[in-house]
Amino acid sequence: MDQRADRMKTLIVNTFFDCLEKEDFSDLTVGKLAEAAQINRSTFYRHFEDKYQLRDYVTDSVVSGFVENLEVDFLDLDIRTDRGYIRTLQSSLEHIRLRKRELQILWNQKLLGRNVFEEMIEGGAGKIEEKIRQNEGISQERKQYADWYARLLMNNMLVSVRWWFLHSDEIPADKMTELMRQHMIAGTIPTLKGLER
Repeated sequence: MDQRADRMKTLIVNTFFDCLEKEDFSDLTVGKLAEAAQINRSTFYRHFEDKYQLRDYVTDSVVSGFVENLEVDFLDLDIRTDRGYIRTLQSSLEHIRLRKRELQILWNQKLLGRNVFEEMIEGGAGKIEEKIRQNEGISQERKQYADWYARLLMNNMLVSVRWWFLHSDEIPADKMTELMRQHMIAGTIPTLKGLER
């Protein structure tokens, strides 16, 4: 694809997010998208068949980008003492924060027809589960529950990120990293009561 086509596709995608901030996906039409992007409908159709293909393109891109950038090597580290883990987690949070606007829009679209939050959990959990099954330091007994552990870890992470997005102006990435690390080490109740140390 040439640069001009790339720029046009980027314009359409950015306009898609702008429109979703104002209205539900179910109310969005190609006409409204084209008008907001200040392009002809025919220009839109050169890049996407309809709004559903655009939705799938955006959603697939967000989910695959998240999974691709998800760092799962923490399973090989001692998260209590390894400073590299802390840097990696903080870097992951910063990467996710770069997509904050888009993620919040997609997560809050009730009528999108796809549950992006759940798709991110599933995609990330699949990557973590594979890492669990390959990890020689994890017993076979625990590995039989690899899918549960993976979904639990991924759910905790994304629920934490979703909460952090609401408070990110007052909670910097390094503080959120430490809160998540403490929770991963000690669990919810000990962390809440300050018993994790």
